[in-house]
Amino acid sequence: MIALHFLQVDIGKGGIFFIFLSIFLIVIMLTQIYSKKNKMLRKLKEHSFKRIQLCKDNEYIKVKGKAFPIGEPLLSPIGKRKCLYYKIQVEEKRSNGKSSSWRTIIKEEKFQNFMIENEGDKAIVMAETPKLDKTTYLNQDVAYTSGTWNDAPEFLEKYLASHGRKSTGFLGFNKSLRYKEGIIEIGEQITVLGVGNWKESDHNFDRYSSKSLHISGNRQQKLIITDLLKALNPKKSR
Repeated sequence: MIALHFLQVDIGKGGIFFIFLSIFLIVIMLTQIYSKKNKMLRKLKEHSFKRIQLCKDNEYIKVKGKAFPIGEPLLSPIGKRKCLYYKIQVEEKRSNGKSSSWRTIIKEEKFQNFMIENEGDKAIVMAETPKLDKTTYLNQDVAYTSGTWNDAPEFLEKYLASHGRKSTGFLGFNKSLRYKEGIIEIGEQITVLGVGNWKESDHNFDRYSSKSLHISGNRQQKLIITDLLKALNPKKSR
């Protein structure tokens, strides 16, 4: 009985660390599995790429191609690049005793309907689809930071001010900020999954028909737009 008692104590001491380590690893694993990016990529893998001209009305279709504007393109606020869609996230580092974390203080998204072209076929991507009916994941290829020894440049200060924010605190010290921007560039290769419908259009994509394919989404079949290379080719990543 005494030997058994000591055995139980030893197992208890060593087991606490193992339990906490296991919980930590499980949380990390589940976070990766159920992240927005990986959920989107799994959804895209369920469908094969299809030619635009072969799409039927109300078909949930996955296409790839180059993105082009229909009207005047947008200008991204941070990277100052002409684009069709941009997403911006600004985070501030907040300290609480010995620990610190990043808190999002600005999240901006702007977009317009645009054209996708592949092998001569063209379709209109309805990026102006309601937020709850679409998922967009863009590669954040522009990033800046500002902090204690690194003042925010004037254009970032103006961007913060347009959202009622500034790079300094109450006493004039710089806040620790990081700025991220992702866009769909003009001519960029992207992947789109959505519900296709042939509709009358003012855009003369096909001289033999007045109809163009419009790709949108709904609550059950969301419009997915991404510029990740992994969506184009699962063997590659970006």
